[in-house]
Amino acid sequence: MEYRTDIAKLIAELDKKEISSDKLVSDHASKEAVELFEYLKSIYGKKVLSGQQYLQREELEDVVYWRSTGELPAIRGYDLMDMDKVKGDDQVNRAIKWAKDTGCIITMCWHWYAPDNLDDMENCCWSFYYKTTSYNHKTSFDLLRAVEYGTREYDFVISRIDKAAMMLKKFEDENIPVLFRPLHEANGDWFWWGRRKDCPEESTEAYKKLWYMIFDRIENYHKLTNIIWVWNGQDKSMAVHPNTYDICGDDIYSQLPDDHSSQKERFDYLVSYTHNKMATLSECGFIPDPDEMAKDNVKWLWWLPWWGSFVYAVEGWKPIFDEKNLPFCNQKYMSEVFLMKTLKNERCINLSDLPFYKGSESLPERFRDGSILK
Repeated sequence: MEYRTDIAKLIAELDKKEISSDKLVSDHASKEAVELFEYLKSIYGKKVLSGQQYLQREELEDVVYWRSTGELPAIRGYDLMDMDKVKGDDQVNRAIKWAKDTGCIITMCWHWYAPDNLDDMENCCWSFYYKTTSYNHKTSFDLLRAVEYGTREYDFVISRIDKAAMMLKKFEDENIPVLFRPLHEANGDWFWWGRRKDCPEESTEAYKKLWYMIFDRIENYHKLTNIIWVWNGQDKSMAVHPNTYDICGDDIYSQLPDDHSSQKERFDYLVSYTHNKMATLSECGFIPDPDEMAKDNVKWLWWLPWWGSFVYAVEGWKPIFDEKNLPFCNQKYMSEVFLMKTLKNERCINLSDLPFYKGSESLPERFRDGSILK
């Protein structure tokens, strides 16, 4: 029998449960997921986890951190965006390897490719995830139809949710919990799952339905045990049921120069409507100064700078290398002095500070033996 999310029934069941920030929303969380969540609770408001988002296989961001500080981020962010390509599990496999080898914490987002033309699925290369963009390619995929049972759009999103579950199952098979952050930045109209300017109320409701479909299918159909849910809808009007997420997030790309402030205004707004859930800076351009966070009583659980030029200097899209053939800091977003001060701050937790850390012998050889600087 076909499994189908009954939104009204799901909400009714969620309403019966106590809203709590002290326990996971999943009814069948694994031992490893519970242990990670308990650890996150234990440091919240006292410490902040350093993090980094990755994309390219070379992961040159790590080189910048290591050569500047001798430290690596505690949280590594990867993406399900390429899961439909021939080698589409590359980011998943890299994430699993890092987690198994070092004990780092993994967070996965999902830039969800959707076809622009449902009649040409083979040649559309899944099109794109942007709906409004300056790029040459984008998607006209219709969010409203995607949550309407019986449409081809609905069939597509169900198939992709199931594929995402398969990718997340790979982590479960290795006993690796995942901080899972789907449907991010939904308050804007740039992604196809976001709020549309032509029908803001309808698209907001459709977004929430899609969130519930993902949550229900992963939790109650696939019954994954390793998911810690991170909701990142970015506005009170987009808020979903608090019993469908464990952590709330905000993505902040400040346009101010050298803005290492705590982002207190954004933090205070986020926690005002998220039921005492832990809050994280789920994406950022500038890393906030831990001392500024402490001064302003801002409790970001982790920070996650975006990949590439948000960390290392580039020319066009290509990294610039120095006389040692190594990438170096993009001064627009960070300097070696700032990185050293920040990652060595007593309030900052890096990879080697984690209770799950498996020791320097588990690091890739280029970091372990110092050959990266030779």
